[in-house]
Amino acid sequence: MMLNAVFYARFHPERGPCVVHQQPADSIVTADISKRTLISFSDISAYIIPPYGLCNRSLSISTNGYRVLGFPISLEDFKYERNRFTFSICFVLREDTDVRLWTSVVAKTAAFFRSMEEEDGLLQAEERLSNLIWAGDKGYPAPNVGVVYSLLEDLIEDLNAYAETCIRINDVHVLNLRLTKPHPAVADVKSWDVPLLVRPLPDQKHWTWDLTLARILPHVDGIKHIQRIADILDVELKLVKRAVKNLIYHERAMLLDIFHFQAIYMPTANFARFVQDEEMLEECRMYVNIDSPVAGHMSSVPTPETQDHAKNALISLYTSLLPGLTLQNFVLANEHELATIDIRRFITFGVIQGFLRRIHKYALAFDSTSPSTQMLGTTESSPSKSKPRSNEDALRDFERAWKNAALSSGWSTPPMKPPSLAIGSAHSERSQEERCSEEDERLRWYIDGTHCLDEVCMAMKMSQTKLVERLRGGNFGEVIFVNK
Repeated sequence: MMLNAVFYARFHPERGPCVVHQQPADSIVTADISKRTLISFSDISAYIIPPYGLCNRSLSISTNGYRVLGFPISLEDFKYERNRFTFSICFVLREDTDVRLWTSVVAKTAAFFRSMEEEDGLLQAEERLSNLIWAGDKGYPAPNVGVVYSLLEDLIEDLNAYAETCIRINDVHVLNLRLTKPHPAVADVKSWDVPLLVRPLPDQKHWTWDLTLARILPHVDGIKHIQRIADILDVELKLVKRAVKNLIYHERAMLLDIFHFQAIYMPTANFARFVQDEEMLEECRMYVNIDSPVAGHMSSVPTPETQDHAKNALISLYTSLLPGLTLQNFVLANEHELATIDIRRFITFGVIQGFLRRIHKYALAFDSTSPSTQMLGTTESSPSKSKPRSNEDALRDFERAWKNAALSSGWSTPPMKPPSLAIGSAHSERSQEERCSEEDERLRWYIDGTHCLDEVCMAMKMSQTKLVERLRGGNFGEVIFVNK
């Protein structure tokens, strides 16, 4: 992340493209031909000071193993020679540096230089100083001449040492910069994800809460999945997803899987860190113990021996979570050890700390009537067997239909409820066999090995136990379940 050099370049009416100041000295141009510069300014000068039409925007140049980030600015005014004052502030970094940290810093520095020139004419005034020595000339830099050289010197030292700087030129011009690590992209939030608040939100006076966030916040409890929250509050699903994604972006929330006793968990490679971390072990003991102060009461003060025994028991229990072992069977096999442990907190703690992961189950169906045992999900569908839509897709189509009807002339308006969500008398009059047949057709699209059972259960509104029984009922041919 180191800043290798920074320089201030100008298009001078007599000198042409040139470097006025640089830091370190001799890094870009030098009067001593025996010294080697980081880059060859003459090779890229046409890009550092580009034509007027390309000014006032960021640029990035790769040369000689370095990346030059610049922001050329061209000011037009009759007071300048040729009615133009064109300059550029450039940062020199290693070519493999993540430039996302630096782009905004370069732009802000260039805007600061522009402000100095437009408001007080400091840049042009410095060029008129009789004792100014330009970069690349013998004797550069001249001590205590102008403000730009000392500004660049403080800038590169502070950013490399502290990743931030505050440089005061006078009471009006103060440059504040900070390198802020960009947030990683937030993965798509799925309707079967369970949001959990991991850090409290600031007061509404200090943090902007939209209406959706204010409504869903009491339900972000690590228990309800996103579709459930949307249903309870009667809020559009995409708005709930957007609010949760915003919480994750600001590191206020994280996503869990739906908790149920058919789920499978196993330790990750980070489990070794958990075993060796005494503070984390104690935190886990306090968090999962039903009799701990965290749970609201405490029957007796545990002795050090009791605490050590409880920690060892936790390690043993976590190591008992194996691939293929459902949470239900795990609880039955360790009923005595789990008597004083909140099983939901036990699992949640491991997932939050990253030493426990969920193993999802996927259903893969093969058509038993086909000689090639081809997968049902890949068979050619007839027009009457369309892929089932999610509630979000149905609502989106519903809104689009209303817009089309409102903007058209003479069209009949769509029904008051989306077809996939409407519960009318015709639906209630259908026989049980017809409803089961329709559900089977919808279910076929989810058993191609790419949809986890959490997604299928939510879409079909079935428990996993009932869903597995349905899939093994013989209506779908041979069905296998894959854990991954």
